[in-house]
Amino acid sequence: MRGANKTFYRLRLIVLIALTTGMRAAEIFGLRWPDAMYNEGLLAVRAKLKGGKMRYVPMPPELAGEVRRFPAVLGEDRIFPPKAGATSGRQRVEGSFEDLLDRAGIKDFRFHDLRHTFASWYMMNGGDLYELAKILGHSNIKMTERYAKLARQHIARTSSTAREIWKLMEQGTCDKANIG
Repeated sequence: MRGANKTFYRLRLIVLIALTTGMRAAEIFGLRWPDAMYNEGLLAVRAKLKGGKMRYVPMPPELAGEVRRFPAVLGEDRIFPPKAGATSGRQRVEGSFEDLLDRAGIKDFRFHDLRHTFASWYMMNGGDLYELAKILGHSNIKMTERYAKLARQHIARTSSTAREIWKLMEQGTCDKANIG
């Protein structure tokens, strides 16, 4: 992995982590090799939660494989250490991420939008709002609701549940004892 290839693979893994876990950029840059808990299928997030608690996010096997294949930097325990010569402790993905978006012809998209995409996909695939709040590290469910915007097509597909309820009512199987 040299030059552009190294940058590409680094950015690719950062985007994959964001999209499959909902982690913030700063949380991803804070990941250390021991945070990849392969046996449990989890990533430990070193977020500043109230009470200093650690948060965990699911790490699908496919993502675990990608993390395992990513080369470690000798003498560094962070998965994504700052680039050589960096003077600021804060890392950013803007430059290479914006270049990637330009090449793909994608406009009006920020790195943080990957977090929103994760939340929407999570809910559209049967996820629970309270579980999602824990995964995202939200203490307020209202914030999670803002993240988990559902696509109109998904909402339309949920009408099958409403149809089943309607059929039960038509059949008379819902009596007063079963309702409320």
